[in-house]
Amino acid sequence: MKKMWMKLLVFSLIFSLVLPAALASIGDTLLNVWQKILSIGTLSFIGISGVVPLTRILIWIFIFTVIFATITALKGKGAPFNLFNRGQAGVIAAVVATISAVFMPAQVLLATGTGWATVVALFLIGGPIVGLGYLLLTFPRDNNGKSIPDTKGTVLLKLVLCLLVFWILSAMKVAAGFN
Repeated sequence: MKKMWMKLLVFSLIFSLVLPAALASIGDTLLNVWQKILSIGTLSFIGISGVVPLTRILIWIFIFTVIFATITALKGKGAPFNLFNRGQAGVIAAVVATISAVFMPAQVLLATGTGWATVVALFLIGGPIVGLGYLLLTFPRDNNGKSIPDTKGTVLLKLVLCLLVFWILSAMKVAAGFN
């Protein structure tokens, strides 16, 4: 019995000494894998980084997809598109997308990205505000869509919704730099 306890004690001592080194190695490995994934996203693995190269890749994918889908969808509907099979449509789409992505100025890419970011922000921020405003004006209603007089609970709910809209707008004012 003493031998078994002694073996268990020695095993637990060795295990407690080896475990931190093994966990540190696993942690370093996971960190290295994460850094490699991030380097692929930022294009630093090929020596360039920034938002413009990534935008060029996204523009290439977009233009290729649109041209390839257009050629393959119009096949059989018109004379020029009957000449191409899927492989040729892919080559044409790849060439046009490459020319477009390579020769497009960086200022155009950044301006396009800024425009789309503004549209997305408008929907993500303005959508809930418009929805809350509509809810404030139309709540409460019955099943037939007729207005019901406000109660103390609905007035409190509307007050909370107004405070929520005020908080969202004030947070956006600070984030936009209009202090």
